[in-house]
Amino acid sequence: MPEVGIREGEKLHEIMVTVEDSMTTYEYDRHFIVYPQMVWSEKRRPAPTGKKVPEGFSYSSGNNKEWLSVEQIRELLKTVELEK
Repeated sequence: MPEVGIREGEKLHEIMVTVEDSMTTYEYDRHFIVYPQMVWSEKRRPAPTGKKVPEGFSYSSGNNKEWLSVEQIRELLKTVELEK
């Protein structure tokens, strides 16, 4: 019988934006962008248009406030084109 539940060493949450990354993270309508901390060429320096996140900000699955229902996931899956 297969083991059900959390296995030893398994993560409960995934950190997408760390506190250290908050210095260069900007929030947009539906996503965040973590820009590079160092830029080697002024021509390639990003020009963020989003809203700068507060210092000390972090984002992980543990503090996510928006969750899809099972039905919403089913509807989204209908829009995925299957590879043949």
